[in-house]
Amino acid sequence: MTEVECVFCDGHACVGNRDKKLGFCPRINAERALEKAEQIRTKDEQVRRLAQTAKSVETDSYRKWPRVRELVEFCKRMQIKKLGIAFCVGLRVEANQLTKILKSHGFLASTIACTVNGGCNPVGQALVLNQKKTELNVIMGLCMGHDILFSKFSEAPVTTLVVKDRVTCHNPVAPLVTSYWRDTFIKES
Repeated sequence: MTEVECVFCDGHACVGNRDKKLGFCPRINAERALEKAEQIRTKDEQVRRLAQTAKSVETDSYRKWPRVRELVEFCKRMQIKKLGIAFCVGLRVEANQLTKILKSHGFLASTIACTVNGGCNPVGQALVLNQKKTELNVIMGLCMGHDILFSKFSEAPVTTLVVKDRVTCHNPVAPLVTSYWRDTFIKES
C-alpha cells in the first residue's frame, strides 16, 4: 500500500464527495476503513451519537456560526447538561464569559484553573472534573503538553475551544497563513 500523505495529494478526489465511499483513493483501503468505522459506530452508541451530532452541527453551522455557538448547539443536540471548563489562568476573563454563555443556555458549567493546588496541574484539572462527573470537558488555553495530559486523564470526551498562543493572540494558524511568520519557520535544506 502507498504511504498516505493527503496534504500532498493533487487529486483531491475526496473533497466534495463526503457522502460517497472513498474507494477511488489509491492510497488507502477505503472499504476496510469504512467497514471498521461502521463496526465502531454499531458497537458503541456514544460514538454513533457523537458522529451523527457532529455531522448535523457541521451541516447547520458551516460558515454561519462561531465555535462557541457550535459548542452550545452540539451540547444541546447531545443532551449534555454538565460541562467542565479547564482553563489557563491567563484566560480567566474568557472562561468567565464562556461560563455565562453556557449557563444562559441552561448548562451546568464547572470550571477549574490550571493552577489548581498551586501550580500548572492538568492532571489535577482532569481529576477534579472527573469527580464532578462532567459529560464534556472544554479546554481553554492550556499550555502545549498540558492539553495532552488533560485529555489523557479526562474521563469525559474533550474538545478544544481555545489553543494558547501568546504571540498570535491565540490564533495558532497565523504562522501558517502569513508569510511573515511562515518564512521564519521553514528551514532551508
